[in-house]
Amino acid sequence: MIIEKSSGGFRVKVPCKVNLFLEVLGKRSDNYHSLDTVMMAVSLVDDLEITPREDDQLKLSIEFADGIPLDGEDHAWRVPADQSNLIIRALVRLRNHLGQPARGANVRLIKRIPAMAGLGGGSADAAAALILGTLLWTDHRDAEPALRLASELGSDINFFLESHRDGFWLARCTGRGELVEPVYCSQPLSFVIVHPPRGCGTRDVFAGLQTLGIPLDRTDPYELLKALGSGGVAAIGGELLNRLESAAERTNGWIATGRNWIDRYDHLGQCMSGSGSARFCLCTGALQAEKIATEIRSKGGMRAYCVESWQSPGIEEQIRGIRVVS
Repeated sequence: MIIEKSSGGFRVKVPCKVNLFLEVLGKRSDNYHSLDTVMMAVSLVDDLEITPREDDQLKLSIEFADGIPLDGEDHAWRVPADQSNLIIRALVRLRNHLGQPARGANVRLIKRIPAMAGLGGGSADAAAALILGTLLWTDHRDAEPALRLASELGSDINFFLESHRDGFWLARCTGRGELVEPVYCSQPLSFVIVHPPRGCGTRDVFAGLQTLGIPLDRTDPYELLKALGSGGVAAIGGELLNRLESAAERTNGWIATGRNWIDRYDHLGQCMSGSGSARFCLCTGALQAEKIATEIRSKGGMRAYCVESWQSPGIEEQIRGIRVVS
């Protein structure tokens, strides 16, 4: 994230994530699945702005920066602005936690991260809402309230608050994804994210995995973590893995189509992100990524984004020295 103070409130740029590695370890007693995943924040961003209200209402307005959907099945921009949105749910939970039921806010979201894509856009926006709500409603200049509530709201939210290390946002996450261990990365990475005109439902994909069966022979991210630390970009590409991919392909035929489109190009490795439907490929650098993304966009039918590893100071550092903008 990049947090700024404006004349009326606060605003933040919110990155999405890709899963460089995702292994499913089994189903838990609470019906969630135990995961071992390595996630990296990348530079496809939403913008979130919060300002105070005179009353106690929480009002969310949403603008879509990427234009209209590709077809009627495309749920990428079908994002609710009512109480079901994770941003509003996060602010309600935060307000109750802070003991300030009479405070309201206007929230403006400019959406670029597609929904139902496995990119964590909803979780990232909720994490940002927790931080901005704390700044707006209290004198707290730390992330403690947000960290306390994050895991109650969603499995990926903690990643967007706790994964910072040496400028990058990269972590190995376990449990159901809420246990975050920042990981060292020796250099920026360049990717192309490809998103088809149909999303994936997370519950449907995990149900499909149960039907297929979770393999007993599980993979460990040790080699990937070693490659990330040593700077072997080609080695990183060779270690990309997502255990949900086969299950997602059964629920959405676009998963295999996206893989075939990407494989027309000379990339270093590709993988599905989260529970889909977005895929990404690792490139040798920004020039190759831009070339591939431009060519895929020119063919129509799929979105393609050229992105890089997200780099910014950690949340606590940003809160202590918020930049004031007009």
